[in-house]
Amino acid sequence: MSAFRFPIDVRFGACDPVGIVYFPRYFDWFHQAMEAWFGDELGVPYHEILRTHGFPAVHTECDYQRPCAFGDQVVVELRIGSIGRTSVRLDYRVLGPEGDVRATGHTVVVCFETQHGAAAEMRAVALPAGVRASMERFAQE
Repeated sequence: MSAFRFPIDVRFGACDPVGIVYFPRYFDWFHQAMEAWFGDELGVPYHEILRTHGFPAVHTECDYQRPCAFGDQVVVELRIGSIGRTSVRLDYRVLGPEGDVRATGHTVVVCFETQHGAAAEMRAVALPAGVRASMERFAQE
């Protein structure tokens, strides 16, 4: 199964007073990896797809194995856990500089339309055919 790799330099602002990454930052990293994945792997930059469709998180969780610290260079790996009609589960691993697993998690995002006032309704809609096909190809690589 294919994995998208998104590098991150751990900055001072991501850390708590002790110098380790403050736990909510991992969720931000997950989302940053997803945004980059849309453009780099699926061929549709995230800012462009938002013109017609949104992908809000409806569930997310993270388990922490080892802390990340200021100055670390980590990698967030993204894999597709599952693809539904209107949703996608994205699985993540945060790897330390030596490739050791620092955290694992997943996020379920649901597709909805953003054009013509549909965003106010926030109803799940089927994944766009082209996006679904790109996701399926990525999952099979």
